[in-house]
Amino acid sequence: MRGVALRRSCRWLLVLSFVSNGPGCALLPPSGLENDELRTVAEPFAGAQSDCLPRFPDHDGWYGGDAAYSVPLPISEGRVSLWLFGDSFVERPEHPGERSYPFIHNSIGLSLCDAGGNWHLETFWRTDPSGGPLAFFQPDPDAEWVLRAVRETGDPPYYWPFDGFVVNDVLFVSLLRVARSDPRGPFNLPFRLVGTDLARIENFRDPPSSWQIRISTLSEDQEAFPGSAFARLPDHVDAFTFLDGAAGHSPRVLTRIALRRLARWRPDLSEDLETLVDDSAWAPGLRPEEAAILMDDDASEMSVHFDPLLKQWIAVYSPPSAAIPSAAKPDPDPKPEGSGFIRFRRAASPSGPWSEPENLLEIPELRGTTGGSADPHLFCYAGKAHPQFSTAGRLVITYVCSLFARDQSETEDILERLRETPGLYRPRAISIAFPPDRE
Repeated sequence: MRGVALRRSCRWLLVLSFVSNGPGCALLPPSGLENDELRTVAEPFAGAQSDCLPRFPDHDGWYGGDAAYSVPLPISEGRVSLWLFGDSFVERPEHPGERSYPFIHNSIGLSLCDAGGNWHLETFWRTDPSGGPLAFFQPDPDAEWVLRAVRETGDPPYYWPFDGFVVNDVLFVSLLRVARSDPRGPFNLPFRLVGTDLARIENFRDPPSSWQIRISTLSEDQEAFPGSAFARLPDHVDAFTFLDGAAGHSPRVLTRIALRRLARWRPDLSEDLETLVDDSAWAPGLRPEEAAILMDDDASEMSVHFDPLLKQWIAVYSPPSAAIPSAAKPDPDPKPEGSGFIRFRRAASPSGPWSEPENLLEIPELRGTTGGSADPHLFCYAGKAHPQFSTAGRLVITYVCSLFARDQSETEDILERLRETPGLYRPRAISIAFPPDRE
């Protein structure tokens, strides 16, 4: 890919080629699967990276990002993961060695947990001809939706990556289409979502600088967004889909796409989606107004995986949560149930029915320090699980904490505080007992 920092790719490949005992940059031999063979690759290596707990330090010009979806890749015996970050702090030529604005709207990472339990992470983004940073995933500037967003807002839209999966030895990544807007929602965030695309990468074993990324339209709906999480099944992929509802609510519904529709690249996949409309019936197309609500609490980001010991599907997520006031200063606007927690649900099938939510972890940053309350501008979000790093009875989860401006007058101060606070706007990984009643 033009403009990606090649120095990161080369160093990364040296590490990988050593671990996989492969020559040069040939990480693994080709799988032999043809794209039109209707079968999936092996399930991701659950626990194959459990010797490591993910860490996201400042490194080589990358200074933090949110989202932190992970996709285990069939490389080096399952010891490699792709990380998908949203808005990211990266080094700018005019501000070397520090966080600076503006964000780039996405970056990626490749992590390796080697046989000795050592954690390696390399991060990637594009650069322009003058060396300025650019997002790794970028919309086609000539796409109609891009031109429309520019006409309506005066600014180019961008992508935020959501979940990904590997099938037929091809990597797929869901990309939210994002356009600027007036601040909206409980956290006064200045964007709106205008659709979803699906990136297809057939040569993901190559350096990211060489990835050939082909984009398909997944949905142009501006109320329902597939790709919050994916679940691979034998003949289709389930796509958990969040609704951008009134007052910032984001319940989840389920869509799916048959594997045969992913066998070859096509520019538009939107007509291939199906929507779960009740406990067992699927309707063609994306139908948010008819969709069965599987999870009625709020979370746009989540993870879904199958737990082989519990023999259940597990969904992990966190409703976006603001700081919890101290007892001396009670909150005049009570928080919704589950606020301040990473939560989980269980089901026998991705299509449900899903259990009622259970609390998995109280987010410590939102409780503040002993004897004091947390920063009233603090909020935490992006909770999800990463089963490739987990072991029997323990689950690795990540979440991100940031700051929000309660009104426009606070924006400049909040942005500067975020830039100067390295512990914020950076994924935090924790290993906890699972199910939580094990402790």
